[in-house]
Amino acid sequence: MSKGFSKYDYPPFDEWVWKSFDRKRKIELDEWIANNYLKEFFVGTDSQVYGNKTTFTTCLIAYEMGRGGTIVLHSDKTESFKDLRPRLLQEAMRSVQAAWYLDERIPAKSNIAIHLDVNESDPELNLRFKSGKYKEELVGLVIAQGFDCSYKPDSWASSTVADRRC
Repeated sequence: MSKGFSKYDYPPFDEWVWKSFDRKRKIELDEWIANNYLKEFFVGTDSQVYGNKTTFTTCLIAYEMGRGGTIVLHSDKTESFKDLRPRLLQEAMRSVQAAWYLDERIPAKSNIAIHLDVNESDPELNLRFKSGKYKEELVGLVIAQGFDCSYKPDSWASSTVADRRC
């Protein structure tokens, strides 16, 4: 196996390395989930292109109203994407994969919401935001997997938390 991944491949989920929000500590994901078992979960992924590399950061946020929350994240790099659509699909699929993992380990009554880093699709409102034309496709992908879905301006897990660490 080669050391690098193509832009369409990324490390298998069970090889992802999770870290604290400040990136100073490695986090065991199953232990983190167990410590946040009854909280509400939010998942978001953002990406940034730097030269010939794209950095993806996926964050998991466990939140309890009135008590705050905790964040863990995973980052890795791939080859750069020339087109926006495959990059946004990659963001969405990484979030879905993390949500599937959570869904298998938390109580059925716990909520998992995926936040997508895409804009509203109304061309009158967002003429300058290209991601809006993929909103319906990406939201449909997430909802078809059984998860709640938010997009900008309500997608703080991806557009604020993951973005800050990307």
